[in-house]
Order: sequence, then structure tokens, then C-alpha cells
Amino acid sequence: VKMKVFKKLLSLGLVLGLTLSLVGCSGGGEKTKLEQIKDNGKLVVGTSAEFPPFEFHKVVDGKDSIKGFDIMLAEEFAKELGVKVEIKDMSFDGLIGALNADQVDIVLAGMSPTPEREKSVDFSELYYLSRNAVIVKDADIDKVKTEDDLKKLRVGVQAGSIQEEYVVNTLKMTTTKSLKAIPDLITELKNGNIDAVVTNEAVSLINVKKYDGIKMANTEVGKDVTEGMAAAIKKSDNNKDFIELLNKKIKELQDGKKIEEFLNEASTEAASN
Repeated sequence: VKMKVFKKLLSLGLVLGLTLSLVGCSGGGEKTKLEQIKDNGKLVVGTSAEFPPFEFHKVVDGKDSIKGFDIMLAEEFAKELGVKVEIKDMSFDGLIGALNADQVDIVLAGMSPTPEREKSVDFSELYYLSRNAVIVKDADIDKVKTEDDLKKLRVGVQAGSIQEEYVVNTLKMTTTKSLKAIPDLITELKNGNIDAVVTNEAVSLINVKKYDGIKMANTEVGKDVTEGMAAAIKKSDNNKDFIELLNKKIKELQDGKKIEEFLNEASTEAASN
């Protein structure tokens, strides 16, 4: 009898041990984002290629390619991970949705970590900090001295940008036009459909180099509104090691003066595009 009881207990112990083992395997088995990227062999980057010098279309060997500062940054991240880069181009206002739907691993699109966006996604440390600028026609270079001057004008901004938030929410302007692409805003300015474009300082420099008849206004308007740019990542406990790697690489690039180098290279390429 004792032997039978012992065998039953032994059998029960083996079953219990196997069950616990299976539970242990299933619990915590979900891979981190970093592991998923490495397994896939690619870093899928969401961007909106209408924001030179950060991202823009360029024909290379007869084929349309996406170039720019953020693409160079993506390549550095991918190199650190030992994977390739895949770029997905879409409208700027659709990027966060794509990130949260797992269509992309990361967003690199000159995106600023605003409080509203931080409700939806996590951000890396800032990799670039720029001020705002106002683009006008040559004859209007001294026309925008104050915010009150700007409020009297028809102003163009990129849809979903921090500049749109500035003119609509801070200045409470109603005479604004929001478009998806900066080149479209420049066309509207040159055609007389708007009087000014408020955008990032680096973007302004590129456009005044590229297009005749426009200049950056002699003004301090909006320059106290700094625009920090960061990589956006989906909110998840599985993404912590991914963010740590991004922050480590950003600091390394900043310390090595590579950020300025990338921006200069991208600006030159964008202006000649």
C-alpha cells in the first residue's frame, strides 16, 4: 500500500513539476521590441518625406529614394542593432497611429515630444533642438516684427506640426492654412495665397536657399518657441531596452559632433535636390 501511495505521490509530483515548468515557459515569454527588431533583421522607420533637410524625396539612379538627416540617424540606429533599414513614407499626421498599430518600429520625422503626443507614445532623448522662423517674400522681409504683425497675415503651417500648434493655440489665429508638405506651403506663398510660412529654422534655411523670391523674415517672432526633435516609440514595457539603446546612440553622436555633420550634409543635399 505504501508503495502505491508513493508511486501516486511521485506521479503527482512529476505532473505538478511539468505544469509549473510549462507555466514558467509561457509567462514572460513575449520578446522585447529590441529582440523583435533583431529577429526581423530590419528596423522599420515611419517618416513623412516632405520635410527637408530632415526627410525628402530624391531620385537616385533613376529611382525615387528618401534621404535626409532622420534617415542618416535611422541608419546609425540600425548599424548599432546590426540590422537593415526599411522606410515607410506616410502623412505626418498618420505616423503615431501607424506606430501604435505596429506598422513601424520607430518614428523619425522631425517630431517634437509635445505633452499631447506624450500621452500616446514614448520619446527618446532630444537629438536636435531648433527655433522657429518665418518665411516671407523678398519684399516683406521687414514686415513681421511682432506677433501682432503676424496675426494680421495669412499664415501657412505644416499640418500636425508644433508651428501649427503655436499659431492656432498660442496666437489664436484663424487666418491660417495647414498643408501636409512644406514645398506646397512655399508654392502657396509664391502664388500669393498666403503671406508667410512659419516653420523650423533649419527647414527655413533650406527653402530660402532652394527657392528664389523668398527670405527668412528679420524677426524674433516665434523664436522663443524652441522645437526639440526626438524618436517616437510605442508605449510598452517591452520597449525600455530599445529606448535605452537609442538614447545611448544619440549621446554618442552628439558627443562626436556627428549630429551637426549629418545636418550639414543633409542640408546641402536637400538644397541641390
